[in-house]
Amino acid sequence: MGIAPSTRPGRPPMPSMLPPQPGPFLSDANYETGTANPRLRHDPGAGAWRSKPITAGAVAQRTAIQAVLGVPTMVYPGINATRHMQHYLNNTGRDYEIDLEDMIASVPTAKRAMIAEFRQAQRFISGLPNGTHYFTSRSGESAYNYKGESADWFFAIGGYTYWGKGMAKISAGTIGRRFEVDFEYHFYDRYNWDGGKKVTIGGIEVTDEFMGEFHRQGLAREFDCHGKIERHFTWEGAATPGEEAILKKPGR
Repeated sequence: MGIAPSTRPGRPPMPSMLPPQPGPFLSDANYETGTANPRLRHDPGAGAWRSKPITAGAVAQRTAIQAVLGVPTMVYPGINATRHMQHYLNNTGRDYEIDLEDMIASVPTAKRAMIAEFRQAQRFISGLPNGTHYFTSRSGESAYNYKGESADWFFAIGGYTYWGKGMAKISAGTIGRRFEVDFEYHFYDRYNWDGGKKVTIGGIEVTDEFMGEFHRQGLAREFDCHGKIERHFTWEGAATPGEEAILKKPGR
């Protein structure tokens, strides 16, 4: 699922999370004005859906896994991994909205990625003139939920792509310029079976090859995962939102 961690051209694996320095920027490697989402890609997964004939063995195996996942005490290996697996076996192929707030709260690497993405946006915004501006990432960044951080999110997602966008209103303030920003943190992943993973479900060792066979026989279907977090920030002059403010879910 997802793609292996990578970086935008010419950038370190994880961008700096230091607050931005004020000053004009004539160009920016990470952000630009506009509203378009960056171009996304994903790995090929298990291949074509319903490209092989259905076998009685696969039908029985799928039924057994669905029964185990339906047991209230079943932990595979967490609530989000279970929900994503169930959606796969439901065989609709419909897009799925993940619990991105929970992923950010549960996975240290995901926290750092979100903070870093906002800091990139903030640097770009600080170089814009007064007025109202829409801004968006030039390209997506990749990150990975490692098993040691969260087994739940490792099996639910693994690798994924993220980016930022939003709107900034910039005006004269009392201690410098005033920034009012609506920031959106976006997520994308293709839930598919592309090799390299395995887990035990109800005593059955399940590999990517095993699970991908359901897709190829048309008994389950890979799907796109999306997620979005929205934050509103206001600051003046050299002040900057802290990490807690960036991560804090509205209403908490």
